[in-house]
Amino acid sequence: MQRANNGYGSLLAILIFFIINPTLGLIMSLLVAISSNDDYFHNHRDIITFLIITAAWISLINITKFISGDQGVYTRIFLNVPEAGFKGTVFNAWGGSGKEPVFSCFTWLLYWLTSGSVRLYYFIISFAIYIFHYLATYKLFKKMDIPKGALICGVLILTFFTQYFVMTLQIIRQMLAGGIVIYALVYRAVERKNNWIFLAMAVLVHTSAAFIALLSLVPWVYSWMNPKRIVIVLGCFIPIIAFNGIIGRVFGGSTGINALDYGLSMYGNSGYSDGGTIAMSIMLFIFIPLTAVSAKILCKYKHNMIENDSEELKSFETILPIVYICILLLIFVMSFTKSPLIQYRFFYYSYSFIPLLLPMLFIKSPWNKPYWTLSSTFFILRFFITHNQSGWIYASVFDILSSTIYYFWTGNFHWMYLA
Repeated sequence: MQRANNGYGSLLAILIFFIINPTLGLIMSLLVAISSNDDYFHNHRDIITFLIITAAWISLINITKFISGDQGVYTRIFLNVPEAGFKGTVFNAWGGSGKEPVFSCFTWLLYWLTSGSVRLYYFIISFAIYIFHYLATYKLFKKMDIPKGALICGVLILTFFTQYFVMTLQIIRQMLAGGIVIYALVYRAVERKNNWIFLAMAVLVHTSAAFIALLSLVPWVYSWMNPKRIVIVLGCFIPIIAFNGIIGRVFGGSTGINALDYGLSMYGNSGYSDGGTIAMSIMLFIFIPLTAVSAKILCKYKHNMIENDSEELKSFETILPIVYICILLLIFVMSFTKSPLIQYRFFYYSYSFIPLLLPMLFIKSPWNKPYWTLSSTFFILRFFITHNQSGWIYASVFDILSSTIYYFWTGNFHWMYLA
């Protein structure tokens, strides 16, 4: 009883600190999570509190973003909900295409739940994007009995990864779909059954999520693939890349499903670009570590098969689908050098694998704790050093670190819309 009371006492203290100063609340929740034991069942409350506080903290910063570009379109659709009504918002908001209706349903519902508050609308969306990734990482590492230090590291890396953060309220639908589909993938890996609701929801939030959703349905990715299976999978996979133009022209616009027709037509338009690109240096900054970790996991799994270590074999088997689908995603992205839109759009899904794989680099090694500490510290420092250098403007570092929660909800951040 005393332990339970102490647990609720620390939770109350974290919430009070978070209100007084969100950054202090974040630091306190981090310290409580670090100081708790490695047993996921006994420190469940401390870990979940840390995940929620972290998602809330980064979302508070997100709502200080100057609204521009795609976010302006989302904002106008949101504020137009009373005039457009449910049908107009869900089926006519995007030029009458009715594409990705689930996100439009969220927009309609959140308008009424938030009383038309733009700040609260974007806070909820940002919170959802991050918390889906956090819970997926928690679920995977808990199943694999990976030390909580790896979980904390993965959460901090994603949270303070500048390139991911600046896109969360820019390409909103895709980032939300990424969080949902990665949770559905981990759910399938852990529970050994599909979460059909989340899979469908992800695709209907953003069509591009169908790539990961469909791969998650391939049974072979959930066990070791021998050379024969690899050849078969690649044999089915390569034509999708090589003949995307033909596939898009033949099937795009012919299915009768707006979201699917839109996705196929964009996929088949190889030369199309909306002006967006991704620097090769950024791609390699992500691809090289993800590839290195994936290769190490596969080598370790193969070694355990030889050693017949059933317990470790079972643990690593849980992460196999994450590794296989990540590798296929990287191959897919690198294959579309002549289609900037497809390349950079699908590249952003690689960010969703960061918290799941990067903390695994030195797992079961004396280097693991120093690696978790150094990599987390690197991303935290880099986040603040590069803050407001991405082209989008947020609250200053000083205001982020020193302000109360009141500032984030009432400050004038040069918005077009101050609701």
